[in-house]
Amino acid sequence: MKTHSLKKIVIYTLAATLFWSCGDSEKKNTVSSTGVTLPTTSTAYMSSSNYSALLTQVQCRSGQRLSNIYTFSSSSFSGSSQTTIQGTFNSGGIGGDSVAREYVGIGYYGDVMIVQKVTSGSQVIGYNVLLSMCSMSSTNGAPYISDTRQLTNFSGKIVLDDEVSCGHGMVDSSQTTMQSQMDPNYSYLPVFQVDTWFTKVGCISY
Repeated sequence: MKTHSLKKIVIYTLAATLFWSCGDSEKKNTVSSTGVTLPTTSTAYMSSSNYSALLTQVQCRSGQRLSNIYTFSSSSFSGSSQTTIQGTFNSGGIGGDSVAREYVGIGYYGDVMIVQKVTSGSQVIGYNVLLSMCSMSSTNGAPYISDTRQLTNFSGKIVLDDEVSCGHGMVDSSQTTMQSQMDPNYSYLPVFQVDTWFTKVGCISY
């Protein structure tokens, strides 16, 4: 029986979720640098043009890409070349001197996770998690995931791999959850849980 969990998926092959076939061209999303809302922190490298170039390479399998990029952060991590972040994440980003490395992961439905390793001097002070989600609606058009429903209470486990052969690291695996809040236009829809799994892809230029 279906629960209120969304987007539980079986992780496919490493690169299968990055580029969908040409037959799905009618579902392709284009995200311009002016169409993406980025978080405001003091950390460098939160470049709208950088992330827009990445997002245009990933198509949503259902719905459209949300305008907002959600940002969460954590200072609870362990490991070095392969880092694990887990627990409940804070809303908003951590500001630091610079972003030492970025990690990319893709979900089955075309959701994108970008993790930033934030440093102050030579010290890693935490990680920002940026999520670009695809919308999802019921058969009658009621929104489950949309720009009118805030995504909050992000938690779970993310495993990162530096992947030194690429210009970016990889989200090796991720099992996370958050809540889609109520939409005032659809008050009969309750708050419900959104489960997302992300995995690594090949090297991407953006």
